[in-house]
Amino acid sequence: MAATASFGLYLGNTSACLAIYKDENVDVVANHAGDRVTPAAISFHESEQIAGLPAKAGIFRNGPNTVLNNKRLMNKKIDSDELEDAIKTSTSKIIDDDKNALHYALKVGEKTKKVTVDSVSTLLFGAMYDISISAAHDDDEHNVVLCVPNRFNSESIKGWSSTAEKAGFKVLQVIGEPIATCIAHGLGQDKTKNELVLVYRVGGVSSDISLVNISGGAFTIESSKYYPQLGGQKLTNLMTIYLAEEFRNKYKIDPNESKRSISKLKFDAEKCKHVLSTMSTAHCFVESLCEGVDFSHNITRARFENIIGPHIPDYLKPIDDILNASNKKHIDIKKIILCGGTMKLPKLQEKIGSLFPNGIILTSKWSHDETMAVGAAIQSSQLTSRGIKDCELNSTTVELHSLAKTITVKIDNAQSIVIPANTVVPIKIQTIIELPNIKNDKIEIKIFEGEDNDNKIMQKIGLISLKINGPGKFKVDTDLTESNFIIHITESSTGKKSSFRFAIHDSS
Repeated sequence: MAATASFGLYLGNTSACLAIYKDENVDVVANHAGDRVTPAAISFHESEQIAGLPAKAGIFRNGPNTVLNNKRLMNKKIDSDELEDAIKTSTSKIIDDDKNALHYALKVGEKTKKVTVDSVSTLLFGAMYDISISAAHDDDEHNVVLCVPNRFNSESIKGWSSTAEKAGFKVLQVIGEPIATCIAHGLGQDKTKNELVLVYRVGGVSSDISLVNISGGAFTIESSKYYPQLGGQKLTNLMTIYLAEEFRNKYKIDPNESKRSISKLKFDAEKCKHVLSTMSTAHCFVESLCEGVDFSHNITRARFENIIGPHIPDYLKPIDDILNASNKKHIDIKKIILCGGTMKLPKLQEKIGSLFPNGIILTSKWSHDETMAVGAAIQSSQLTSRGIKDCELNSTTVELHSLAKTITVKIDNAQSIVIPANTVVPIKIQTIIELPNIKNDKIEIKIFEGEDNDNKIMQKIGLISLKINGPGKFKVDTDLTESNFIIHITESSTGKKSSFRFAIHDSS
């Protein structure tokens, strides 16, 4: 019988990505057009709703009945300035009054249709659910872990989860977006490591930056900052201004005088921006841009970087902000993760990387706008395999069991195996040790709470005197649960295996 599919889903303001973990592999699920990332746009018509790229591509003629950037309105505690900006810049009319919940007034045919923010979220999740069917059509339940921004409160998280479940998903858990991208990069697997990671996301319309502490396999967001108006859209607008000026200079026609023309040009400007993240040249072609005149233009990456260059410092400032607020310095950061579609730009990666003399920007085989969905899918597979579900779905905090005290395994004179305090359990650790000098064909194994120092031993857990065949290499497997410590010792030369179980004190 095939393994149950586990999904991870990132739904942002401007794009959505679905990943699947099945048969011990994780991958991004392409939509029906073959794209791995789907625009988070939906347009309303008299007989249907259209989601994804067709809705976004048709915005120049369907602006008043097309919804973009819905996610920011799902924040029940949205800042008044951010809400004001959303109302001012939205192509469709947003209504905010005391009598009704926040909603859209969309012109559909000859009528004005009231559509709630939650309803739009459900429709967008529904579009992603349809994509999931093609990847796991044999599964009755589509288990999913969702990603949410750190700024979402309990009410917002519950509303977000509810709209996903109405769309058909079975939501197992909601995790923070910075944590999801850390998981996708393989962090937290070595539960003996303590790490501080800077996670910086720049999306279509907003940015957020976080410091994530990883200790014993547990992820904690130590600090986070949100920038509602700092996104890739700013760079798209700069590209649009440049292309409009090129058209005006060539044909003596100003496309800025037509909203329809600028909307069409902006759509292609964004495509050029994404192409230039991987290619040295992009071609822009817009049929009948203005007054029936077609527009064709090539732009190089060097020219684009020259256009956006004066604005790059705006994207570096959040780094200084969070480090100053956390009393950290650039030299304290060893690992940096960049995510969000805008972070594909090589110039932005280069400038950010140059700020950290001791740090490295982590890379993976996943694109910058895929990592959060991938990390959520990996987490979903872990929960599915253990039959775990967060019943409340109102918080990104997960109850974890961890060691209250350090546990040390001392095998004769070999280097001790140390499992630090706060390590999340259960955990399995495999170690290869070499014992060149053995007396009387016996080794002594001490297991205790505390450091490898007699003065700090808090509690003895076990003492083993094990008869062996002589010096050599040994494989030591330690299996630690909430209440038991199991140790397996295998002699490499003979394959002889000895196993021991000890009860331990309660973990916290």
